[in-house]
Amino acid sequence: MRERVFFELRLSRFGVWRVAVWLVAGAAIAAIAAVAAWAVAMLDSQPETGRTLVMAVAAGLLLATGGLAISLARVQGGLLTFSDGLWTFVPDSGQPCTGTLEVAVDLGAFLLLRLVEPRRTIVWLPVQRRGVESQWHALRCAAYSPLPLAAGARTASALPSE
Repeated sequence: MRERVFFELRLSRFGVWRVAVWLVAGAAIAAIAAVAAWAVAMLDSQPETGRTLVMAVAAGLLLATGGLAISLARVQGGLLTFSDGLWTFVPDSGQPCTGTLEVAVDLGAFLLLRLVEPRRTIVWLPVQRRGVESQWHALRCAAYSPLPLAAGARTASALPSE
């Protein structure tokens, strides 16, 4: 029988995540601006409406990229716990989320975790090693450990042989 594991971690530092979000957003904004400039240069011989359309689309994409970057960079701290096979994230303000935890990205010193609730709501949790060094190994063990067997569940050795 597998032991029940309890794990608790306070998430409060998100510097690596924010830097990554702003780097990707900056690259996307530079690419949008470059494509828009190229399109405007190619449309020099075309009527004014072509340039206006390109500039409107580029402005919309730039605004959308900036808005997405702002929303992704705003990460709420909270308490992440694992008990009896369920993960729970209790944000500093807001409703607690309970479900299964999946590792979406593992870069060694950074984990992007996905907490999936039963109603398929997904909460993204970026976790960096800096600031939680003493609990980093325990977090990785808990995140990758198999779920505990339910009471009365049949094990592989208890399955009938054919």
